[in-house]
Amino acid sequence: MIRLLIVDNERWIVRNLLDLFGHWDKLELEVYGAYSAAEALEQLGKMKFDIVLSDIRMPGMDGLELQQEIRRHWPWCKIIFLSGYNEFDYIQQVMRGGGVDYLLKTEGEEAILHAVEQAAAQLYAAVEAEELIERAHRQLQLVRPLLLGDYLLELLQGDSPLVSQLAHKFQELECPLDAGCGVMLAIGRVDDWRDELSVAERELMLYAIRNIAEEYWLPSVRCLSLRYEKNKLLWLLQPMADAPEDRERALRFIHGTLETIAMSCKRLLKLRLSFSAGAAFRPWEEAPRQFSTLKALLGRGLGMGKELVLIEQRKEAGDEAQQAELHNHEISSQLGKLGAMAAYLDNGQQEHFFLEFGKLAALASPSRGTDNRLKLEIYYSLMCLLLSYMNRWELHEVIGESIDLDKLTRYEAHPSWESAEDYLSALAMRLFEQKQDDQVYREHDLITRVRLYVEHHLAGDLSLTRIGDVVGYNPYYLTRLYKRLTGQSLPDYVASSRLAEAQKLLEGGSLIVQDISKAVGFMTEQSFYRFFKKETGITPQEYRERHTLSKSDNQK
Repeated sequence: MIRLLIVDNERWIVRNLLDLFGHWDKLELEVYGAYSAAEALEQLGKMKFDIVLSDIRMPGMDGLELQQEIRRHWPWCKIIFLSGYNEFDYIQQVMRGGGVDYLLKTEGEEAILHAVEQAAAQLYAAVEAEELIERAHRQLQLVRPLLLGDYLLELLQGDSPLVSQLAHKFQELECPLDAGCGVMLAIGRVDDWRDELSVAERELMLYAIRNIAEEYWLPSVRCLSLRYEKNKLLWLLQPMADAPEDRERALRFIHGTLETIAMSCKRLLKLRLSFSAGAAFRPWEEAPRQFSTLKALLGRGLGMGKELVLIEQRKEAGDEAQQAELHNHEISSQLGKLGAMAAYLDNGQQEHFFLEFGKLAALASPSRGTDNRLKLEIYYSLMCLLLSYMNRWELHEVIGESIDLDKLTRYEAHPSWESAEDYLSALAMRLFEQKQDDQVYREHDLITRVRLYVEHHLAGDLSLTRIGDVVGYNPYYLTRLYKRLTGQSLPDYVASSRLAEAQKLLEGGSLIVQDISKAVGFMTEQSFYRFFKKETGITPQEYRERHTLSKSDNQK
């Protein structure tokens, strides 16, 4: 949809051009009129216009002054000037100011339509311009490290499908690490910030810590550092070669250098640091578990001290403690997806929600031997999520009619985990059903409000912008939504409503055609005639005569 503003102090010119563009179907236009530069600026202050078709010589502010104001508000707006004067000086000023075209009013309708079509083409071409593509490429180069960091942190939170994309993503994001080589993680924590450091200075300090660590590590290992929380950094480390002796050498080097990095930061930056690091290079599939372990090391027990260097404990395959740790990591990883589950609930994505719900519930099933405390954590985590949405959507009363909500906050009210799981699943399903019911109601209400407004304002402003303002929707979104819900475009519905009302008034026989044209929102009788004949194939007068004749025949 392209918004076109027509500006001329001659009202008949504006009305004729509104009529011309109102029935031109080559472009999808929303057309507005203004009878002075001041009125045009008022409209330009309320909404974005893509093309302005303006007279040059107008009382008060002229077209060239208007052009300068338009450039300040909407620099991408294309401007076409109409003039009754063939003056070379005007043409020069227009082109210097970035005007799209300069037309004489005597050149006729075809020239004007062609100029608007050309302006629309330039409007779209600007988006595809080589300069913009190059600018986007430069911006991508700047943002690529951020995208890589987001991708890796998401992977380390346990999003296993991302591992299958690792090689492709590393190439796409120019990652210095090897997707086919094992990785070891290390977390660094600033134990205390100096009181005098501002937020910006703390950011600089974290950057300095990254530089110091990389100065020590990069000659011997591949290294990528990421910002992690407000006072933590995360390093992903790999040996330069993947032979067993190279891995062992790199492992000793990394562990031995941690204390050196901490001492350098304390001496140079006056900051005390603690570290936790992995015990081995592991496949990328196991990196989330190592990440979870290292976070736990720094977050409890000895990890609550300062200036520590903590190394993950090595565990043999099949070790019972290792299996328990793996299970706990699975639960922690799945609980980390509660944010995604909230988004699925919010967006009505039922299938995705219950997929994650099932994974989390399965981890607490009796067959997994899950500790009762972890079952409680899983239950109450899901309970808080569902309760939050019941509160937000004010659904306690309606859902309470079919589900006993007294059990919601009491895990002990359920005789078994299976019973608790079924209860939460049923509650989630009711939330989705209610959301769907509410959406259907809101959509029906929206269509009703739109149609009532059109029905009662056929003689007034029925532009998409005006209707959007009335119902509280962006006009572009409203047109798409209306078409999806009804199968008919909103402009077509407005036209059909005006046609139906015009036919009704013509059949009544008491109003002249000029009054009927005003009653259904046409500025001129000529534009009404053109519209009516295009829709019905006959003129309004012919329609009235045929109706009168048919009525007379039926009465005989």
